[in-house]
Amino acid sequence: MIGLIETERLVLRPLQPHHIPELHKMYSDAPTMRFMPSLPHADVPATERELAQNMRQPDAHHWVVCLKGSDEPIGVVNYLGGTRVPGMGYVIRREFWGQGITAEACRAALGYGFDELGYDRVELWIDHINYASQRVAQKLNFRLKGRIPLKYAHESKEHVMLIFGLWVHEWRGEAEPERPTKFYRTEPVLFVHDVQETAAFYRDKLGFGIDFLYGAPPVHAGISRGDWTGSGAVLQLSQVSSDRAIVPSGYLYIFVGRDIDDLCAEYKAQGVTIRNEPESYPWGLREFTIEDNNGHLLRFGTHV
Repeated sequence: MIGLIETERLVLRPLQPHHIPELHKMYSDAPTMRFMPSLPHADVPATERELAQNMRQPDAHHWVVCLKGSDEPIGVVNYLGGTRVPGMGYVIRREFWGQGITAEACRAALGYGFDELGYDRVELWIDHINYASQRVAQKLNFRLKGRIPLKYAHESKEHVMLIFGLWVHEWRGEAEPERPTKFYRTEPVLFVHDVQETAAFYRDKLGFGIDFLYGAPPVHAGISRGDWTGSGAVLQLSQVSSDRAIVPSGYLYIFVGRDIDDLCAEYKAQGVTIRNEPESYPWGLREFTIEDNNGHLLRFGTHV
């Protein structure tokens, strides 16, 4: 059972069933719910169901945020539970925005998470156009760690979620401890018969950029398609002798944006071999597969 937390202006109390009717006022407000993964709640039972589901997750912890001297909830701060990396969430009633209350409540919950719950790090997932929430993360010294596409069930458009992270030593202002070897990303290496020809295929047919070519003529290359260096789809090409058969053992899976059908049509117009046309699958993804000039399969997918 988590404890009560006090700050200069706030009291964070463990969320209890009797708080739900007041919290419904916040969860039913459309501007407040703009960046939430569900629609504004239609009634109090909808709020009760969603909070109950969230609180059933293993190691989930929820506080209601109250002003000192009042028992009325003006927001919620929580640890999600059921995640590999501890994740924090928060929502504050609209009339209390712009007063530093969100940062004050989160700062208190972070102290509890690091000191009482023993977390070594905490994540925030923030919509890429939720600038106010990004400012809260920056005030708390979170650093941008990555980004992922996310699809809400009630919306057709895709959201890009920014992943912010904070280590406990950063929170405490301590030196970074020795940790096991860091993992940054995976770069698949494709065996090819002609590096220069394959790099040109990916550039001219698939819209990739050529990051480097090594050798004269090239025997190794780096290619990528994304907005920033090191982001998006990053591959390497390595040349093998022409008498060596290239037999792919699987396929590369590349997450893309919502315009997946347009992408497939673009590739088809470029003469790329389409192995599977775009199709929506029960696991919530729409996918198509192409074959490159060496027989490697690339499968593209997006959330539906």
